[in-house]
Amino acid sequence: MATDGQGKSARAPNDNVDYSLYLVTDSTMIPESSTFIKQVQEAVDSGVTLVQLREKSLSTLEFVKRAEEVHSITKKKGIPLIINDRIDVALAIDAEGVHVGQDDMPAELARKLLGPNKILGVTCSNPEEVDVVVKQKVADYVGLGTVYKTNTKKNVSDPEGTGPIGIRKMLRVLGDYNKEADYKIKCVAIGGINHSNADKVLYQCQVTEQKLDGVAVVSCIMASADARKATLDLAKIIASEPAFSITTRLSESNLDSFSKLQPLVHHITNNVVKNFSANVTLSIGASPIMSELAEEFDELVGNAKHIALVLNLGTPSSDMMSVFKQAIQVYNKYGKHIIFDPVACGATKARLECARILLNTGHVSVIKGNVGEIMSVWKLTTFYIAKSVGESNTMRGVDSIFNLSEHILLERARQVASEFKTVVVVTGKKNFTVSPTGIVRSCLGGSPLMGKITGTGCSLGSTIAAFLAAGADGELEQDSTCVFDAATIAVEMYNSAGKQAAVSVSTPGSFSTKFLDHLSRGQDLIPTLFSRP
Repeated sequence: MATDGQGKSARAPNDNVDYSLYLVTDSTMIPESSTFIKQVQEAVDSGVTLVQLREKSLSTLEFVKRAEEVHSITKKKGIPLIINDRIDVALAIDAEGVHVGQDDMPAELARKLLGPNKILGVTCSNPEEVDVVVKQKVADYVGLGTVYKTNTKKNVSDPEGTGPIGIRKMLRVLGDYNKEADYKIKCVAIGGINHSNADKVLYQCQVTEQKLDGVAVVSCIMASADARKATLDLAKIIASEPAFSITTRLSESNLDSFSKLQPLVHHITNNVVKNFSANVTLSIGASPIMSELAEEFDELVGNAKHIALVLNLGTPSSDMMSVFKQAIQVYNKYGKHIIFDPVACGATKARLECARILLNTGHVSVIKGNVGEIMSVWKLTTFYIAKSVGESNTMRGVDSIFNLSEHILLERARQVASEFKTVVVVTGKKNFTVSPTGIVRSCLGGSPLMGKITGTGCSLGSTIAAFLAAGADGELEQDSTCVFDAATIAVEMYNSAGKQAAVSVSTPGSFSTKFLDHLSRGQDLIPTLFSRP
């Protein structure tokens, strides 16, 4: 490839290309009421910013004819047309660019044939492939995926999709390159993206160095009976903040009226702790509901102003994983808070995989766990390098067996909070609350007796959920510190009740009763907690 004489690429930058809503065509899914050209025309007229023509079964002559038809539509709107794989077709109609996959023509050869001014995109499904592409310095953008399971991509390394976790790992590589590059390589995510998750993908698929420039979609437009409306609606979703990222500011007035609000705490948890979690929830003035009936989630959450979900990994199964995922999707849809407790996720690879799947499904406001659980979640981040920390389990059953210095623990907790855009609560002899921006607050654990009662760890999640739900109808603000404040206050109140209960008793049975009694008076502590520095 040509250079400018100083070793820099002579490729012309295409920085003005809008990748935000990238349509990839598929002629096999057109509804009977429409035609291929009509679907493309309505999409282009309604907000699509880039079109890729993908045809795997047409002859060269038929492909050229179809490309000419589509190009006549896109040119009128000034929208680039990208041809999938076929450089000959792209050159024949003077299309704006070409997209190649890992099994297609090598990107460097494609650039030589296209020349410096055409757009070149390359598919990448893992960080190693991104690394190759950025070192070649010939691509304008990379298509990252597949994000979620999709019928249009079957021969992929991960049939369930990489999820946002996998996309972030690729973005970290791309971001490191773009920091120093003359021409930035853009990126879009592809695979199973539609109206229900486009906002999640854009929000969750970010790292410090890089965020997505857009999403690529197929069926949600091409298979729609109303492509115009489907495109308009999707463009609006892409341009808006997702409901779950707009949180409410916790205020003293919210908590003063706790008993009047009676916030609902929806528990999807293991059977062992349900009774104790319900009692804790009632003791602090909230109302517990135990529901694993996915069919009622939408109605339940849609009709409640003050509600939050405690999702406890507890006793996972194939059926429960389906319930968990449905709950996450519904609570994200309505912008309600989720407290995720990845119980014993460090005990086995299967449990950690369950945690990965759920964190890929949607956004959670708080991740709460002991040291072993939080360090296991850290293994899912882009900061984890297996050879540097070993592959040994971090837990024995539900108990943490992970020993770290406080400095390293907080560093990794901050990384989890930053990458998952969540508040992290680390429990133990000393408890830490960590914000997505790295702010840390700590408080000592309540009493060793709390570890002698089944459910005291899990029901802390109930307490955090109640505090978050209490602020759920406050003034909307895009400020995650409210979640941090709520979690911090809940942790402090919970442990204060434990500490006070242990003053007069020394056995688990008596402690349990005293603990609930002190929790029921715990809101007397709220003004003090709010006034702390």
